Amino acid sequence: MYLENDWRYAALKYHDGAVVGPEETAIRIVWNDLPQPVRDAIERRLGSRVHSALSQSGGFSHGMAARLELRAGGKVFAKAINSDDSLAGMYRTESETAARLPPTVPTPPVRCTIDTQGWLITIFEDVDGRHPRLDQPAELTAVLAAVEQLAQTLTPSPVPDVPTIADSYGPKLNCWRQYAEHAPPADLDAWSLRNLDQLAELESTWPQPAAGETLLHTDLRPDNMLLRADGTVSVLDWAWPCRGAAWIELVSLAPSIAADGIDPDPILARHPVTRSVDPVAIDAFVCALVGYWERNSRLPAPPRSPKLRYHQAQSARVSRRWLSRRLAWP
Repeated sequence: MYLENDWRYAALKYHDGAVVGPEETAIRIVWNDLPQPVRDAIERRLGSRVHSALSQSGGFSHGMAARLELRAGGKVFAKAINSDDSLAGMYRTESETAARLPPTVPTPPVRCTIDTQGWLITIFEDVDGRHPRLDQPAELTAVLAAVEQLAQTLTPSPVPDVPTIADSYGPKLNCWRQYAEHAPPADLDAWSLRNLDQLAELESTWPQPAAGETLLHTDLRPDNMLLRADGTVSVLDWAWPCRGAAWIELVSLAPSIAADGIDPDPILARHPVTRSVDPVAIDAFVCALVGYWERNSRLPAPPRSPKLRYHQAQSARVSRRWLSRRLAWP
């Protein structure tokens, strides 16, 4: 579905052998790892044998994610995971959510879902594109337009039975409080240590202004987007949907913007989904995100996702610097 070396980091191509890409961030299941009866079932559903499989080597989950080139012509993108895997629920949520999105949502349509032999497989339509570069003004503009389109097409939520953002993230976005009530990590930075009680108090206020009736993706990053040839952006990976305020999406994306050396604050001040939002509400949600990344970056790395903790540590560092500028605390 996605051009070689264009979709989510690097890729591995499989014919008779394998070539390992340079940007591996997860140890993934690949096409040849699927049991033969599962591959046969996929090919029967597609009406063609698979000529080659281009497997994603990046991302932070270990299920299969592969662009399948069909002998009958054409391409699809397939994701697969064993139903007993600890991540199977996430893959099923993504499959079910993507299949229920209206056609006005900029996302690859689901062609079919297959449950067979203890495996869950979702087949998406082919979309050519590459990750947008947020340091390129035109590409950043396209990303911001996609965020606005999501807010317009997903309010009210077309998937009303998803949990609220408070239900989904309330148990996770409380890390500063945990640090304040217990011992913070010994390597916590000096600014956070000086302001720990204030951070815990600010963090506690995020759920109320984050409430809303927009269907949220909650994992917007450049590697979860595709820039198409026509300049529009497609949003991928609906594994963490919930209902909340539309502005959450852009604020969640802002750390990626900051990581590319761009100040997110002028963007938030101008963009339709954030320009009327109380800056204190934004501070509170960013504060909660920083705490989450600070805590999770110190956990043991999942065996099949060795780069996840580094990614979280970098997210914490960039977001903390942005938050400290916004708050101007000593």
